Amino acid sequence: MKYLAEIVRNIREGIIEGLRVSVKESSRKPIELVEEASPVQVEFYSEKVQELQRQSSIKLDKEIYALDSSSRVVETPYMFTCIGAGSVFNRFTGFALDVPSLLSIMGLEEPLCKHIVLIPEIEYSQRFTELISSVKSIIQSNPNNIPYTSEYNKNIILAELRASIENCLLENFSKIVKDRAVLFVDGPTLYPEKIVGAVSTSREMLELYTNSIRTLNNQRAMFIKKLLVNNTLVINIVKRLHRSYYLSTIDPLDLKIGGCSDETYLTTALIAGKIPSEKPVAIGPLIIRQQSEYSVNRAMWYLVIPRRIHSYIEGLGNYVFYRVETLEDCFREPVLEIIIQDSIQIGSFLPLTLLVVDRRVKKISSSITTYFLYLTGLTSEATEHYISIL
Repeated sequence: MKYLAEIVRNIREGIIEGLRVSVKESSRKPIELVEEASPVQVEFYSEKVQELQRQSSIKLDKEIYALDSSSRVVETPYMFTCIGAGSVFNRFTGFALDVPSLLSIMGLEEPLCKHIVLIPEIEYSQRFTELISSVKSIIQSNPNNIPYTSEYNKNIILAELRASIENCLLENFSKIVKDRAVLFVDGPTLYPEKIVGAVSTSREMLELYTNSIRTLNNQRAMFIKKLLVNNTLVINIVKRLHRSYYLSTIDPLDLKIGGCSDETYLTTALIAGKIPSEKPVAIGPLIIRQQSEYSVNRAMWYLVIPRRIHSYIEGLGNYVFYRVETLEDCFREPVLEIIIQDSIQIGSFLPLTLLVVDRRVKKISSSITTYFLYLTGLTSEATEHYISIL
């Protein structure tokens, strides 16, 4: 981190010496990645809503791990900095594969994965470029080696940073994991490729962002398949359902509504009485066949879990919605039973191992950011949290 502080000092000195600030405000416009059903084939494998039994009927003989990433942003008029962190964690054994590790933060070892994006928003010289290149933890370009500049959308940069850290962890975890393991991953199997929200973004830039996401998806698919070969079942958990549109495409509960998000569909199903209001249930599996170069077909279940047991709807906020997905080849595995054992059975809505790693990575990214602010003399007002668009 001391090298980053040195870069900040050099940038400040450059401004004093007369270098011009070149902030591009358009790059801060919000962007969302949306999962649309039109490019894929959606099939419904089961016609029934399944009740989730509170006591699992299987004996789990697999180690459970979870993977998540986090990020913080430090933003000034002359510099944009994304600080990322990630972890694979086992709450039963205490195993942890962290990015960055404590030793790498202290400069005692090379970082396992690059986890920082720093963009000087000034007209800087070659000297600054060389200085940034000397820091092993800094990412200077997107997955297709397109340099990050002031024009590059900051929301996309943040998404690419987190996705790159997760892919790096998947790759390294696949090298050390033992047989018969389960890995929960916070986020979808494949990242959405449809970009919305940037009305002023040129077609060339949108294509650049899409190609970047595709490269990350290719890497992600490869690492997940490698884990499956090593008998590690990868289960993805998607908590944000307001940007995916699979359920209304095939209308499995005959609601006769189309074009609405999965979150809206499930809410409508509760109001219409298509889903039992007092029991935790799963809808699915849906089989998503991806017509692309990834050769990845997915099986999905939508879980609806009441926060309180009651016989009527007191409020729609009393329910937890999320999606569980895995590769189609694994959909006959006891996926829901594993979810139940790590969540409902022990009094949690989401898998507890995933919640633990979520808290862990947020503490890591927050601690690094605090240390960075201390070293650079920046105030906490420079810190912003960009909501992940994945």
